[in-house]
Amino acid sequence: MPAMYEILIAPGGGGLFAGTRGNYYELADGQQIDVQTTPVWCRRCGDWRHGESIEPVAEIDRKLAELDDPNSFAYQSCFDNLFHEMFGKGEEFRQEQITRLRRRRRWREDRVSPPKCIECGSADIVVLPINEKVPNPAGPGTVEIRIRGMCSTDFNEWHFTPEGERIPRDTKPTHWHHPAMGDEFNKPGGAVEWLRRTGRLKEPGGESSGE
Repeated sequence: MPAMYEILIAPGGGGLFAGTRGNYYELADGQQIDVQTTPVWCRRCGDWRHGESIEPVAEIDRKLAELDDPNSFAYQSCFDNLFHEMFGKGEEFRQEQITRLRRRRRWREDRVSPPKCIECGSADIVVLPINEKVPNPAGPGTVEIRIRGMCSTDFNEWHFTPEGERIPRDTKPTHWHHPAMGDEFNKPGGAVEWLRRTGRLKEPGGESSGE
C-alpha cells in the first residue's frame, strides 16, 4: 500500500501527495519486480511527480541479512502475524520475500540509468529526502517531504524496461478486489459493510454483528 506524503513548502504552501502503485519493471526472463517510487520535482513536467526510488545494492543486502536473522524484526514479522497463525505459512512467506529481494538485487546490479520521472520519462528530476528541509527546486524558500500514513490507490498497470523506460501498452488502472466480497461490496466503504453483515466486525462493546 502506498504512502501518503505531505509536501511542506515554506513560506506557506504545499499539500498532500498520494503515492502510486501498480508499476512494474519487466525483466529479460519475463519476471516482474515493483517500481519503487518517491516524490520528486520533475523539471520537464514542471511539477511534483512520482520518480523512481533506486536503492543501493548494500540496502538490499541489509534486508536479506535481516530475513536470515531470527532476532530481527523482519524475520520475526514473517511469523508474528494473522496469516501465519491461521495457515502456518510464515516460512513460506519469508522465502518469498528472499526470492523477491534476490531478483531485485540482480536488477539493481545491472541498472545503469539514473532515476526517472515515471510519468514523462525524464531523468532531469530532483529526488528529495524524507523529513529534511532542503532548498525548494520549484521556487523560493524550502521544501520538506513528510510521510503522513498510508493510502489506497488504483494500480496503474504501467510497465517499464529495467532501465526505467515506459513500455507503451493499452492498459487501464485496476483496483484491489477481494474475491469473497463479490461485486456488491468491492467498492469504497464496502469492506466495512461486508465485515458487518458477515459477523466478522466487532461492534463497540465487543459483540460481533451479523444477520
